[in-house]
Amino acid sequence: MASYARRYMAGDREGVWADLRLLGPVPENLFEDCSAVAAETMRRVSSHISRLAEQLTALGLEVSGAMLSPPTPADAAELDDLAGQIGGIPLALDACLRYVGGVWFSGNLPELGQYASGFQSREVDFYPDPLIIPDAGSLRVDWDTYCELLEDDPESDQEKFIFEFSPDAFHKANVSGSTYDIRMAHTVADPILEGVDRRPGITLVEYLRWSISWGSMPGWSFAKDRAPAALAELRVQPDF
Repeated sequence: MASYARRYMAGDREGVWADLRLLGPVPENLFEDCSAVAAETMRRVSSHISRLAEQLTALGLEVSGAMLSPPTPADAAELDDLAGQIGGIPLALDACLRYVGGVWFSGNLPELGQYASGFQSREVDFYPDPLIIPDAGSLRVDWDTYCELLEDDPESDQEKFIFEFSPDAFHKANVSGSTYDIRMAHTVADPILEGVDRRPGITLVEYLRWSISWGSMPGWSFAKDRAPAALAELRVQPDF
């Protein structure tokens, strides 16, 4: 049987990820093969992110800090250390932090109906949900905070550690909201991203596909007939 990585490179991308999700916790004998799929997936995601950063900048996106924080060798070492402490990191998340790094597309961009403030005052039934991806440092902060809680409450279960991946669509629009979360209890290939509005059970890879296919603003998929013309120039069929 062909390896998952070979199938993926041959074009069976969605089929491979569907099969990887069925594995549950990744068996040790398949770890290297599955990790190769995750790494290639996130390299391709990174290419899309770079393209979108250029296009969004040209459209006039204004963000409060850095739009991109590329991963560094220090991030890779940090992830190796964290994997040992946590007991493993879901493969898609680990690869995302290693090959994509920090992304912040939330800001002011009226052409795409996105506002740093004020969007929430409109009568709307969705929010653009601009793509935000954390860096390795964010996982370190969340893990250290959780360890402090464990010290205060020794009976707490380490398997209940939840990583706050990003603000949710509401928070990104300056509306009181929550976060998109990943439960870190098991080293699965593609973890569920909890808290995504109207998309219960969506996984990290699925969310990234959805976001890239909508020009990093997947909330517009809930209002296709009202999508701004400029968004069409950003949309592509993901190759991951």
